[in-house]
Amino acid sequence: MKAFRGSLLALFVLVLVAVVVLSLKPEVTDPLPSGEVRLFEFEKHELVRVEVARAAADSIVLVEQEGHWLIEGTDFVAGRSMVNRFKHQLHDLTSRATVVEDVQNAALYGLEQDTNATTVTLTMRDGRTIAFLAGDPNPSSVSYYIRPLPGETIYTVKKSAVDYTSLLLEEFRERRFASFDSKDTSRIVAELNLDGAQHILDIERVGDRDWQMHSPVTMAANDDRVRRLLGRVSALKARHFIERSDENLAEYGLDDPRAVIELRFASRDPLVLKVGADAPGENRYEELAYMLLEGDDTIYVSRRGMLDEFAQDPAELRNRRVVRMDGADVRSVDVALLASEEDDLSGEAGVRYAAEQWVWKDGVPVPGSTPKRAADQLAGLEVDAFVDDAPGDLSTYGLVAPIARAVLRDEEDNERVVLIGGEGEPEVDPEGNTHVRRYASIEGDPSVYLIDDRALRVVQDLVRESNRKAERDAERAARRELIPSEAYVEEEGSVP
Repeated sequence: MKAFRGSLLALFVLVLVAVVVLSLKPEVTDPLPSGEVRLFEFEKHELVRVEVARAAADSIVLVEQEGHWLIEGTDFVAGRSMVNRFKHQLHDLTSRATVVEDVQNAALYGLEQDTNATTVTLTMRDGRTIAFLAGDPNPSSVSYYIRPLPGETIYTVKKSAVDYTSLLLEEFRERRFASFDSKDTSRIVAELNLDGAQHILDIERVGDRDWQMHSPVTMAANDDRVRRLLGRVSALKARHFIERSDENLAEYGLDDPRAVIELRFASRDPLVLKVGADAPGENRYEELAYMLLEGDDTIYVSRRGMLDEFAQDPAELRNRRVVRMDGADVRSVDVALLASEEDDLSGEAGVRYAAEQWVWKDGVPVPGSTPKRAADQLAGLEVDAFVDDAPGDLSTYGLVAPIARAVLRDEEDNERVVLIGGEGEPEVDPEGNTHVRRYASIEGDPSVYLIDDRALRVVQDLVRESNRKAERDAERAARRELIPSEAYVEEEGSVP
């Protein structure tokens, strides 16, 4: 037994050495069927830190903190696109070719550590690290040289995998500098001084998708148009970054900005954006301006086209969907129709949405799509024009005794009443065709609108189908009256 102790001890030492060597090798797997080698493999969500150390420039460290990526040592937010490039390009990186397995002259490939190579270290959530050296492009400039650490083998990888590691700090910053959640916005106040004209745009959220304009005029504002304003601000991207100082505010027109846009939120501090002088672009068609967020130390150069949205005619922001109800939320539609000069159709109709189908008042299912069309068309009523000089007497527009009246209710029993009156000024399309338009209003609201004829037509369709049902019901009742009753002759001893 003693004779084998030395051999067993030597075997144990060899195994231990092998384990240590394998643990120090980089994560390079066996060659793939194509001859490529998988250099790295990790789950994207596991990456929490990226360090880019360059011999000829300052190191850059991107780190995840509380779900956000920052540039360590600065107050800058790391660019989401840059973080995603690291994750996407490196999480399963494979080589294009193996160049040399025993490095003799690393500097030839730009891979001499601490001299001309870039050292990239990736840290995972569990503390595991992956490191490599990124070198020069190959002669064709379509691949880059790379050496996993630790290790002595040089590979080529696709250019897009590592070329961005040599970019300047500015390129690692988040370029969307005014991002926010539009659903959290509670008010927009914009002070504009454009072309010598000054005005204030003030719009407040009064419902989930309802907005009220307070200035320059008082009126309901269109949700889609307001969200467009918010989208233009949140989409701003910096072309360049300039360090702010008290001296350069005047230089960039930010001491007396042409526009100050304040966005207020339900759950965070306001965002105040100042827009200064025009900034030079790469070509004469590019319209840029200097911008500054209040409390920020950076001046941004970005597109100034969003100012056109804020400076537009307030009438363009008016809410054209005046019923303020979603067709999918409508649970009942009751309509009344008076006969017109063109059509003697008249009557009333009522439908309910129950058990995932539309039914008449007596509970009989309604065939076809007319009830749904009526709910969608009336709830989503979009006006063509506003009659701003409407007098107090609405009989001028046929709205005192309207040709049609539609009552919509949702599941919370909220009610909106649409009144459709007489014919107004017709619309002429570019081809010269004339289209009928009618006056309309919402009961309880003094505003008068012009709408196309679709709302009236869908009311007519519903009444027409209701009248047909009433005729069929009457015919069935009449036929039942004609059926003789069974006569029973009571005879003595018979059972009636």
